[in-house]
Amino acid sequence: MGRIVEMAFTGLWVLKRQGVLAEVGGRLYWPDRPSLEQAAAQAGIPLSDVAVHTGRLDATSR
Repeated sequence: MGRIVEMAFTGLWVLKRQGVLAEVGGRLYWPDRPSLEQAAAQAGIPLSDVAVHTGRLDATSR
């Protein structure tokens, strides 16, 4: 099962499997969640329903 991770600082999306970054179709990152989900589906990788969001979600919080 793959875990979707949003890298908030960069705006990129990645996939982790068994705790490590996963390469899918020759890629390590995607510009948005739908394109990551599509790549995972094409590769036959089931995804967790829960996404991890890293970094601050809004620039005004401290």
